[in-house]
Amino acid sequence: MKRLVCLLFVALAMTGIVFAGRLSGEIVYLDGTVDVYRDGKKLEWQNVDIGFYLEPYDTLETGKDGSAEIDVVTASGTSAVVQVSPDTAFYLTDDAVGGKQQSSFTMMKGSLSFRVRKLTSNESFHVRTESAVMGIRGTSFDVASSPEGGILVLCDEGAVECADPQGRSIYAEPGQVVENVPETEISAFAVAPEDLDTYKNYWISKRMDVFKNGADTFIRGYARQYQNYYPKFEQAYRLLAANRALLERYGKAGTNATGTLFQVKSKISPSVIKMRSILPLFEQVFYRLDVLADYHEQGIGRTRIDNTLSSTQFFTRFGKSYAETKLQLSDVRYLFKLYKEIDDATGGGTSGLLDNPFSLEGTGHFGGKISF
Repeated sequence: MKRLVCLLFVALAMTGIVFAGRLSGEIVYLDGTVDVYRDGKKLEWQNVDIGFYLEPYDTLETGKDGSAEIDVVTASGTSAVVQVSPDTAFYLTDDAVGGKQQSSFTMMKGSLSFRVRKLTSNESFHVRTESAVMGIRGTSFDVASSPEGGILVLCDEGAVECADPQGRSIYAEPGQVVENVPETEISAFAVAPEDLDTYKNYWISKRMDVFKNGADTFIRGYARQYQNYYPKFEQAYRLLAANRALLERYGKAGTNATGTLFQVKSKISPSVIKMRSILPLFEQVFYRLDVLADYHEQGIGRTRIDNTLSSTQFFTRFGKSYAETKLQLSDVRYLFKLYKEIDDATGGGTSGLLDNPFSLEGTGHFGGKISF
């Protein structure tokens, strides 16, 4: 499966309450199950309600009965509204790159709708997915995913530029939708603006049929990838977590001893880079299996992963480590957040590289390929 990256350049108008100097998202509506993971912990559900603020590196997940609406305010004070569909997971990050404030949504599964109140040119905004990262030149667009990892981009106002790691680009705009599905090139189709909702439902239904017809192949492919990536993630996690004391000491409180910070950064950076090289693909495969596990439980795609392991045995193992792995992923983002404070205090140079979706091409960060 090709890893496509679409750069989302969005600028937004000031609204709402802002946490000075950082990206935030206020929950203004929610229904059903909505969970938030922060700093390696799953927050108590009673604390996640209307008026709750998401911060950078927080993960929000909706259940099958869950939905939410988020008022996002960037570090520079611009804003947009994001509607979160059921069975969706994403997290926020932000950074200053090349004099621009760069805000990012990483969507691991599900569907998001973005409504931008106003465009400017002093800010970039990325939406990254398993097989796409979208970039906006307009004000209103949706991103939908399918069980096997396909992505559909629909835009009813403005234009969304989608560029792959080789520099090819294509636009979703009123009258044209863009899709990227496994083992095919990014492509566009003519769809009248008034038919977007109908086409979205048709596309999801069509991709569901494709998935069901090849469910055993998709499950076998993702399971094998998971078996490959999981030990690498665990090793990288142990190395990164071994620096927790330094990260919490210097990333939380900070210090004016710049020389000390450079020494700390030098010590920690290798573990951060190692984790960053495996995290995107591992995270993508983990959440894809999260989706596929539900279908497998319904009897769809039952197969053998290899000569010694059935899909039922695999998903049993996957389920046993599922909750712990989610907490580990949240903890990684927490440790990244602390590292970013150290990196910023020493003049940067690392975090911008790590957040660039094209910068790690060849290391498995986007641009990679999952083989079935």
